[in-house]
Amino acid sequence: MYVLIINPVAGRGKGIEVVKEFLNKRRDQHKFKTYYTDYPGHATKLVEQVVSLHEDKIQMLIVVGGDGTIYEVLNGMKKFQDIPLAFVPVGSGNDFARGCGMPLNPRKSLEAIFKTKRFKPYWAGTYLTDQKPDRLKKLFASSLGFGFDAEVAEKTNESKWKRWFNRLRLSSIVYVFGLISTIFNFKPKNFNLTIDGKTREMTGIWMLTIMNHPYFGGGMKIAPDATINKQTFHVTIVHQISKKKLLLLFLTVFFGQHTRLKEVETLIGSEISIKSKETLTYHADGFTGKCFECEVMKEPTSRNVVRKI
Repeated sequence: MYVLIINPVAGRGKGIEVVKEFLNKRRDQHKFKTYYTDYPGHATKLVEQVVSLHEDKIQMLIVVGGDGTIYEVLNGMKKFQDIPLAFVPVGSGNDFARGCGMPLNPRKSLEAIFKTKRFKPYWAGTYLTDQKPDRLKKLFASSLGFGFDAEVAEKTNESKWKRWFNRLRLSSIVYVFGLISTIFNFKPKNFNLTIDGKTREMTGIWMLTIMNHPYFGGGMKIAPDATINKQTFHVTIVHQISKKKLLLLFLTVFFGQHTRLKEVETLIGSEISIKSKETLTYHADGFTGKCFECEVMKEPTSRNVVRKI
């Protein structure tokens, strides 16, 4: 059977509409089971329950929502790596779909999933904060970031205007508000960065982003050379930079031209560790939190994902 996990809030209910249209055209509707999330974080619990009950029967699990929904689903499937995954983008960012080369139009995406069924391996990232037990390790599909972009994400998520702008399909405006309000109060970060055993003392850092593919923030090409692969992440670091030049960075990042700036450094690594004496705000696929330390690695076993790239 095919399981659809649908976030009814994403895209103002667009996912429900698209799925109903799709199923009405099919003669094998009985093979599809639909489940709806009720609140933030529900997808993780829901997937754990559904997969535990029907693991042997599931041919594919299809996530209908935004990047946050795929993040929750991945973390509900930590113990179930053999179930193939597909993603129908109806969120505000949809960077996972971009990274996988899938259509951003949800109708075309859903049709493409069942037309091609082109499964390819995908290695999610894992992260563990503040030396917590290994069982509390979490997964991220697209990006994990620290510093300025994480604080912007935090401001955006907390904005009372976010829901209204999302309804008007103007979510990027909320991000701009978050960016402008953060830029005046942000304090550059100091921490130790270890990549594949080599440690550097980092000072005056504005942001550090760890990527599984090029895109974050709704189409920003923060790591233009990043590829989906088994071993490595692409790390983009923005060193001490003027506020004026930072705004230029965010204008050029959509085209991947920000890497020409002298303040931008790009690295590649498999095992990444960050240790700070001060609290760092981080974001994982848009979800935000705070920590002093973070250990980042690739998930050791790949998952089969419908993707073109």
